[in-house]
Amino acid sequence: MSSGSSGAQDWRAVASLNPNGERLLCVGESSSQVRAAYTGAWGEVIRDEDRPNVRTISLQRWTGQFWSGQWEHQMYLAVPTTRTGKGIGGEATDVEEEEDEEALEGTNGKAKKK
Repeated sequence: MSSGSSGAQDWRAVASLNPNGERLLCVGESSSQVRAAYTGAWGEVIRDEDRPNVRTISLQRWTGQFWSGQWEHQMYLAVPTTRTGKGIGGEATDVEEEEDEEALEGTNGKAKKK
């Protein structure tokens, strides 16, 4: 998807459902942008009856040219616990631990911390 110009949507969050299937939660220009947006998209994209079937949420990055590339898994994100993507007490679910962010930075050297 990257064409070398600004505004490329090179990151996405995808929910994997049992027994099979996927739902695109959101796309963005950076991993930080996607991590900040996916919990909000959770309540809009994932139907109530599908929420118990969500196995994982994958943070993925597009690699290659926009006409010839593929999505590559970078890390798993926390599955929100409620319909709105909010955790107990109304706070957004913490999707990353410090060590996960450091691991992501090691994979591409370009990831930005929140």
